[in-house]
Amino acid sequence: MEERKKGLLAWVKAHKKELVIVGISLTALIGIILCIKNRDSIDALWKSLSGAIEKFPTEAPKISQTTIEKIAQSSVTVTDVINSKELPVINTAMTYQNPFEVSDHIRNLHEGWRASAKKITEAEAMGIILQPGQTLVDAYMKGGVAA
Repeated sequence: MEERKKGLLAWVKAHKKELVIVGISLTALIGIILCIKNRDSIDALWKSLSGAIEKFPTEAPKISQTTIEKIAQSSVTVTDVINSKELPVINTAMTYQNPFEVSDHIRNLHEGWRASAKKITEAEAMGIILQPGQTLVDAYMKGGVAA
């Protein structure tokens, strides 16, 4: 067994250059075959990348001298903004929602959690039979600005 191992190692050392050439050739051949089979996907990727590159500006936008002068003459500094007690509200349409009522409903609880005895009796009084792992949620108001 040892002699076979030594013989194999000697053969690999003797043919190292040929084995490297065969390995590189097989890798290149497999790469070419994969590229040919996936040509449509590669073309689509190339077109999307080309489109993205064309949309990207090649030069930074030029700032006019008047803009630079206006910035230099501005009396507001970063520390003024940080120290001011009023912070600007950005996009209030996204942060405010008209208040609305959410009615009583059943909520599924996390695994292993159980409804309280109060909620079980409340649900039974309303004619609702709670399954294991469920609870009754009271009606509440949602939306609007928090006070």
